[in-house]
Amino acid sequence: MGLVSGLVDAAVVLFSGVLAVAVPLIDAQVCLPEWLYPAPLLELKRWYGETYGDYLMAEKPHFFTGLVWVEIAFLWPLSLANFYGILARRPWAATTSLMAGVSIATSMAAILAELLGSGRASDQLLRMYVPFGVFALLAILRGLFSHAKPRRPTATSHVPTARKKRA
Repeated sequence: MGLVSGLVDAAVVLFSGVLAVAVPLIDAQVCLPEWLYPAPLLELKRWYGETYGDYLMAEKPHFFTGLVWVEIAFLWPLSLANFYGILARRPWAATTSLMAGVSIATSMAAILAELLGSGRASDQLLRMYVPFGVFALLAILRGLFSHAKPRRPTATSHVPTARKKRA
């Protein structure tokens, strides 16, 4: 079980790292003004849209813009917390993983419904989005089933010690 748990942790850390970088630099271009971004980042977004046929990034429908705002305000800080919390083995990382997983799963439900329902999504574009759905599932499972190991009391902790009663 330790190997599976370690692999899930590695996957969640990897995707959290990707989101920590991609949300402010790429995704936020959907709703923030272009003048905030240097030309290479604008070109990277344009290249991605053309290469993968991501019409959501190009056309910026209102529901997608709203999801990006949720990513900026909620998911990005959670991704940073996940990245740190899992690597530092903090007990609260299970909670942030669960929150991030549920947020991504909710967004992916709306995005995949649009992509599959519109008939406009290429196989290449679907292959780009589906891993985020898998990540959401892994993050949810990590949040639900990870068990924080109990801490051992140290000399500096305030744990009551057993004393013999004196008469």
